[in-house]
Order: sequence, then C-alpha cells, then structure tokens
Amino acid sequence: MQNEPQQQSTEPLVVLIDAFLPDAMAEKICSLSPRIELAHGISKAAMERAQVIYSDKFDFDPGEAPLLRWAQLNRVAIDQLLDKPIASSRIPVANVRGAYAISVAELAMTMVLALMRHLKSAIELQLQCHWPADNSFLKGENCYGKRLGIIGYGTIGRHVARIAEAMGMHVLAYKNHPEKRQDSSFCFPNFGDPGGRIPQEWFGPDQLESMLRQVDMAILTLPLTHYTKGLIDRRMLEALPSHAYLVNVGRGGVIDEPALIACLEKGRLAGAALDVFAIEPLPADSPLRDLPNLLIIPHLGSYTKDQSALAAEVFLENISRDLSNQPLINLVNMKECY
Repeated sequence: MQNEPQQQSTEPLVVLIDAFLPDAMAEKICSLSPRIELAHGISKAAMERAQVIYSDKFDFDPGEAPLLRWAQLNRVAIDQLLDKPIASSRIPVANVRGAYAISVAELAMTMVLALMRHLKSAIELQLQCHWPADNSFLKGENCYGKRLGIIGYGTIGRHVARIAEAMGMHVLAYKNHPEKRQDSSFCFPNFGDPGGRIPQEWFGPDQLESMLRQVDMAILTLPLTHYTKGLIDRRMLEALPSHAYLVNVGRGGVIDEPALIACLEKGRLAGAALDVFAIEPLPADSPLRDLPNLLIIPHLGSYTKDQSALAAEVFLENISRDLSNQPLINLVNMKECY
C-alpha cells in the first residue's frame, strides 16, 4: 500500500519583522507561499500571533509569544543576546552566518593589499600634495606565492581562501576541529570553500603557534568566545616572522592589544590592519592610533549597500525550509557563543 502524500498546511505562517527588511526581500518572502503573513514591529497583539521573528536586538520576552517556533537574528555575532530572555529559552535561534562573509572577506584582502603596497603612506603623500623623488620606502610586495594563515575557517575564512587561491597564495587554515573540513552554513553561489578543498595545510588548537611561525601574513576571522578571548597573545604574536603582516576582521577581543602595540613599536611585525577593537568606538587617545605601521578601519567589515539584502537572503532560505518542513540552517549554540 502506497503512502499518501503529506498534505501541506494551509494555516497562515505569521512572520514578525523586528529589523530592517528591504521591500524587495519582503516581496520575495511573501512570494514563497500565500500562507506567509508579515507583521511589523513588536506589540502585544503581534507577539501573540507570531510563529517566526526576525530581529536585530531581541528586546522581547519569548514567553509573550506562545506560538513562537524559531527566531532569526539579522547579525552574525550572538554575544549581545546572551543576557536576553531568548538565550535561556528553548526557542531555536538562527543567525545570518555566511551573509556578510562576502563583504568581510573582500575587506580583509583589501587590508592585506593596503599593507603590502603601502597604501597608507601613499594616501598621506596625496594629502600632502607630495610626489617623492625617492620612493624606495613605497616598494611593495606581491601576494603571489606568499603563505597566508587563516585563523578561523568559517564562512569568512573560506571566502578569504577562495580569493587568496585565485591570487596564487599558499593557504594554511586553523580551526577548532580541523578534521571537520566541510561547512553546512548558508552559502551563496560561487562563494567560499564549503567543501574545504583549498587549504594546503590544516592546523588545530594545539598547533596555532606552529602555523604562525610559517606564514607571511595572518588573517583573523574568529568570533569572540570564552576560548578565543585573548587567543592572540604576546607568545602568538612573537611566533609570527618579523616580515609578517596581521589582519583582524573577526572580533577585537581576540587580540591582546597591548602586546600587539609592543610588537609593532619594536618592529617585531612588518605591519597590521584592524577592523575590530576591544573597545569600540576606539578611544581618541588609544596608543593604537600613534602606530605608523598600523592601518585602522572603523569596523566596516559588513557595512556595504548590500548588507540588509544579504542578511535577508539567509532568512529567506530558512522561511523556505520551514514551509517545506526541512531543517533550519545557521542555528546557533548559546553556550558556545556562535
């Protein structure tokens, strides 16, 4: 006897929007099914009907949403959720891991190129309206053939690897579980390295220092967790060769900033570029601002004109999965902080 096909529900799927959602993406979500009903803004009436919530702050009590089945954060980092009621609830929460990886990876490689081609000095010359007779101090380096260590081989790190491979670089990857080389996070077409095929060498938690000794540049893409806080300390920084460059597009607290300042002041590193800092905004009197071999970016990694639409693509994917009774992607682990 053949199994009867499962009947699709005809009940409304009430989706509460508590974050910026571009009109075009709202239309795409509604086009998935006539069941979709979008509600905007937190209110008692909306919470009582909401089955899915898309939010950027999670300033609500899930206990006030009796029908809530899952929620989606329109950010990647979840540390700001840990003191919110949602963190101690049983409601599954997804983030938009993978959505911003394009933008952040592109900025990371821009920072690498800026360091290796001395663009900070070139811009200073432009502002001074000066064309130096002796430009030997602007002599740059090529990325081709260099050894790049990617510390954190998630969606950002994997797209960094894809770009670096195209530039002819030798890619080394560090992750907590190097034996798990595939990634099931949200992935755009022609994006990243979901199969983990690009790195020529892999390193685990006890091998980070060894990896750093081998690279010409290191790019940090790590989230801030109990394990990663202060991970790049004085010992790790001193493991880097003196000709190496360091880039951080993950979280500022991963680096011991006083140790980094000491290394740069002593010439123990060729240079560094930071998009993230332990304290943001970076204080005006921070000693980081006085370092000529440091490039400072005011946390612009994911900040592009496409940011909101990219985030909504992940939400669109999860709504589609919900409608077809498929497992959600990008579910976060509050205990692991990512």
